[in-house]
Amino acid sequence: MMNLSKVCKGVRQLKKYGPFLAIFFIALVFLMPHLFTHKLILGADAPFHYNRFYDTAQQIKHGDFHYFPSLYGFQQSGRIVNAVYGPFFAYLQGLIVLLAGSWFHYQILSSFILYLISGFSMLILLRYVNVRNWVSVPVAVLFMSTYSIQYWSINQGFTSWGTCFYPLCMIPIVDFVLHKKFPVIKVAISVGLMTQIHLLSSIMLALMYIPFYLYYFFNQTEKGKALLQLIKSVLLYFVLTANIWAGLAIVYSGNKILPPFVNREMSQKAIDLDGSYWLHYPKAFPILILSGFFLFIFFQQKNTLFQKIVLYTSLVFFFLSTSLIPWTTLIEKNVPFISLIQFPFRFFVPFTLLLLLYLALSLNQWSEQKWFRLLGILGILIFSAQTIQNLYQHLEKWENETFVSRHTYLFDTPEEARKTFFSKDMSTSLFVFQKTTPDYLPIYKETKDNKYDRYNEEILENETTFIKTHPGGLLTIKWKNTGDKTVHIPVIVYDRTVLQQNGKTLTDYELTDIGTPIVNQQKGINELTLHYRTPIYFYFILSLTLIGWFTLLCLFIYHRYKHLHA
Repeated sequence: MMNLSKVCKGVRQLKKYGPFLAIFFIALVFLMPHLFTHKLILGADAPFHYNRFYDTAQQIKHGDFHYFPSLYGFQQSGRIVNAVYGPFFAYLQGLIVLLAGSWFHYQILSSFILYLISGFSMLILLRYVNVRNWVSVPVAVLFMSTYSIQYWSINQGFTSWGTCFYPLCMIPIVDFVLHKKFPVIKVAISVGLMTQIHLLSSIMLALMYIPFYLYYFFNQTEKGKALLQLIKSVLLYFVLTANIWAGLAIVYSGNKILPPFVNREMSQKAIDLDGSYWLHYPKAFPILILSGFFLFIFFQQKNTLFQKIVLYTSLVFFFLSTSLIPWTTLIEKNVPFISLIQFPFRFFVPFTLLLLLYLALSLNQWSEQKWFRLLGILGILIFSAQTIQNLYQHLEKWENETFVSRHTYLFDTPEEARKTFFSKDMSTSLFVFQKTTPDYLPIYKETKDNKYDRYNEEILENETTFIKTHPGGLLTIKWKNTGDKTVHIPVIVYDRTVLQQNGKTLTDYELTDIGTPIVNQQKGINELTLHYRTPIYFYFILSLTLIGWFTLLCLFIYHRYKHLHA
């Protein structure tokens, strides 16, 4: 009897943890192309995000935290990026950078973490809606294989980091419809987490919530209570994201900030045109999309109300991701907020999540059939093989990588540049391979000059004639007199940036159109220090946010402990 009891317990444990173990091994398999070839994939967004994370890594390493200016990344220019772009998550990525020790290892480690989170979060969501393991594991592997997740591995697209948490953040939609309750804390945490990672992803998540919340609201007898629950959740959300809104207010209230570029040919990036590659990760994905629609048509009577809302909502996002919406016309007419989307294919991410949820719910009815289990295993093999094939195809480009394209600059030979990505000195890669992304620069003069080119002229071309160090957590810039009366200093000045010379605040200087100072030179060696005046009240707001997250984490651990020992 004792042995039988142990066997039964072992079976239960396998059913509970087996799927997570399977995802762990699939994530390892996805790393094999990198490990076997010892190559990297550098996408268009790599320089931007690698600079962000290197900056936070060095802050952690040296213990000199500066929330607003970049004093290590972005050519040590003092420009503001992380404060307005997922600040907390940037510090978590900085920890990964420190653990990795080289950009090659960072690419492997970050991808592994991304795969694990995406697979685990999908398993947790599907378990929450009672989908069996023989369905949830193949669907989780499929999710890991889609371009929504592979976007980071292949192009360093940051959208993937928001996407990998989406399944966890979709748990409230289940509560809205199936459990007919409003989970105040879950909603606040879900949207708050997404905001801390990627602001646009949080907007997409809120859009996903709308039809499910409306169903909940209109089926409530006490509408006032439903609204009160929403208000409570919003208030808690603002506590969990107060640092972001305060940071944005500080930066934008005192400066005219250059926004991310406006895509004037927006429709061209729809999934039925130049964005069609989103459909082919994995290559079997279009077949599965069609399968979802066929399942809905042929098994309409078996579809629950929840399944119908999921599918109809997914179709709305699919429609938004196509050129059927006149995106380019909307941009030309300056319709508010449309320019923030930049690429219609971004709507394909919520479509993917909702479609996979619908597929899992629909296929669950056959999960006990032997033929379906064989089909599930075959699916895992196909998705994994196609993902590995795609990764190998991109890795093959590494040996011919020239690094040079529009707005990117190489300060060494391609052969030497490739070597730097394996070096323990991670700053070397950021120096030899630079991109002049000008997002969030302050604009002091309206000119027709291309801001990418202006950043190159003011920062990159001047970089080698100045020595920048960080004594006491301040940025110090030294240079030798060039013989001219004035010199352009390769740093960015915002309204709260303070420049000091010989211990005194410098005031007699001009600013270029993108905020680089033009100062008078003294004879011999010149020295300036730069720091940013952060308002005292911001530290109280930052503390409030940290306390909010810490309190919720403690409550979660407490409830888990009670549940395990009940």
